[in-house]
Amino acid sequence: MRALVWLLIGACVALGGCATTQPWERGALAEEVMNPEGDPALDELNHHVLSTREGTSGSFGGGGGGCGCN
Repeated sequence: MRALVWLLIGACVALGGCATTQPWERGALAEEVMNPEGDPALDELNHHVLSTREGTSGSFGGGGGGCGCN
């Protein structure tokens, strides 16, 4: 009985995230802004600007100081 309850709870959790996507919605979901990882080049630029502005490279792995030179 207990296993059946856990199986039912697991099925509800697993099926709760399912959704159907209509063909006209797929274009919006495929846009670059919907990428959860983001743009790697833009992330690198933001890290560079942050490390330059803060005057330290922090833990981003880049070299250089507060002057912006590497």
